[in-house]
Amino acid sequence: MNEGLQDRLEKFGLSLYMIRVTIAASLSWLAVHSLHGDSYLYFAPLAAILITQGSVKASLEKGIYRLMGVVLGGIVSLLVGHFFDVGALSILLMLLIGIGVATACRINIQAVSQVGVTSVLALTFYQDPYIVWRVAETLIGVLIALIINMIIVPPGGFVKVKRLALEGTQQLADALTGLAAESSSSKQAPERLVRSGQLLAKSDKQQKELHYTLSHYQCRSGLRSLTQATSHLQKVHRYVKEIAEEISLLPAHYAAADWMTEVVTATADCIALYGTKTLSDAECTRSLPEALRRARDLQFAWFSELQGQCSLTAVRDLGAVFSHLNRVLEEIERADYAATVIPAPASVRSGSARAVHLVKRGLSHKL
Repeated sequence: MNEGLQDRLEKFGLSLYMIRVTIAASLSWLAVHSLHGDSYLYFAPLAAILITQGSVKASLEKGIYRLMGVVLGGIVSLLVGHFFDVGALSILLMLLIGIGVATACRINIQAVSQVGVTSVLALTFYQDPYIVWRVAETLIGVLIALIINMIIVPPGGFVKVKRLALEGTQQLADALTGLAAESSSSKQAPERLVRSGQLLAKSDKQQKELHYTLSHYQCRSGLRSLTQATSHLQKVHRYVKEIAEEISLLPAHYAAADWMTEVVTATADCIALYGTKTLSDAECTRSLPEALRRARDLQFAWFSELQGQCSLTAVRDLGAVFSHLNRVLEEIERADYAATVIPAPASVRSGSARAVHLVKRGLSHKL
């Protein structure tokens, strides 16, 4: 399904979630009907409807909780129903035992509620086949719903998560630039810093969800690189948060000085340049190593000069800022290096390790 088709379908109420639910429920009913005939056909489509979520991971979690609740509720109802007739006392004992055991085992609340539902229904229709049918058909519904979730995915998923990471990087660079500026950008810096963290976290979450879909095989190499880049950028985001805290503690004539703006802007340029180079399809005309070298030279030159002009307390506070700025450059440098190095296959790595081991043994014998 392409993005344009999805937009047109949603105008008529045919959302991706609705398509998943209807197909999963219909196939679940068809599968159970072809296998078992007309017995308890509603459990499989019911399970498919209830566990279908926006992502495969969320559907898997809900499916596991539902199966746990059905199995535990069925076992408890069989035990209680063996000794008691259906009534208020049997239902009371059954719920106390089932929900009590589930709660004591720290089972998710979704599974706990399912224990109660299954127990009451199983005791009402008390018979061994009911429990077996319910567990089997629930399992069928869960499996079909998961398969549908893996196949029917939002169009352009990889492009969207990459766009989120790029936007988060740009917001991060703008936030760092605004930390030492006497303008409206300085007031927007905290908001941009929060926004960049949200975008990077959202991109990271959606990247992990893509791994559960069949469509990720088409872009698994790019997805692996994007995941690695996002991890580095989240570390950079933590450093920028620490820089913001340190700058807020500095006197105003240090925090808004021209040299502080120059140093911070040069570091922010490296973040923006890395994002453009790694996360954008646009041609990057500037050299990231040169930008890193320039930013590091500026940091070293200004900090060296300030040591002879400022008090010991000011040098200590400024040193914290410059230390975190340098960590940002080091993280960007590591990220750029990781993106350019192609990891060797496992067989080559194991062969190289074996060769090194044999060489070391030979040298040790000679010595």
